[in-house]
Amino acid sequence: MTVDFPDYEEKFMETVRDFWLVRDAQSAKQKQSVKVDAGTRGAVTGGKHLKALTDLIQEVFADAGMPIKKASGSTVLPGYYRASKNWDTVVTYKDCVVAVIELKSQVGSFGKNQNNRIEEMVGQSLDLWRSARENRLGTIRPWFGYLMILEDHADSRQRIAGRTNPLFPQDEVFADTNYLDRYRIAFDRLRLEGDLDATCLVFSDSASHSVEYPDSTMTFNAFAASIHGRVTEVLGVLGRDDEAKLL
Repeated sequence: MTVDFPDYEEKFMETVRDFWLVRDAQSAKQKQSVKVDAGTRGAVTGGKHLKALTDLIQEVFADAGMPIKKASGSTVLPGYYRASKNWDTVVTYKDCVVAVIELKSQVGSFGKNQNNRIEEMVGQSLDLWRSARENRLGTIRPWFGYLMILEDHADSRQRIAGRTNPLFPQDEVFADTNYLDRYRIAFDRLRLEGDLDATCLVFSDSASHSVEYPDSTMTFNAFAASIHGRVTEVLGVLGRDDEAKLL
């Protein structure tokens, strides 16, 4: 049987464009207000810069056979090492967590924030899987996806000066890499270890709204294909007689 899989790339490029436009508008609004957030934080504290992407992900689930009803409620899930975590996107079906998706961006402050963001990914995945193991998220294993938009900038393309310990040399894979390379390596290894089920890593310029992928397995279409596979799996196990909810 031939499966007609939609091509989402054009719509995804539109969501990236929307991300930059909303981000710029929120930044301008912050500058006009009395209180201005430090650095680029004012561009994201408005909370709507990734809404178009959330809508597209909802469309992907519907195309895969799992239409989603917007639920009034919280995206807070119980943790294992911490009491709870407020996730970006949570999809539930028959009282089970079907998918957890984090939508993140990094614009500027590359050297300051990248290690913190990667440590966050590792910690989030560990806490999620431990919580799932304790049967706090339903009767089926969740699916964990992570999407990152990284600003295409001279600084993010710049090779990182290595900080090494002569007694304990770093992994050679990090030699002569930039910030985009290091995100790609982190995502690749998180998938390899089973910490993430799917990743999408996008390199985008704030002026042209370009979309570039450092890895063909980390495109939005690849991410969407993994969602389609997840929906098929869940419906096969739990049946097709209920409605999914987007928390």
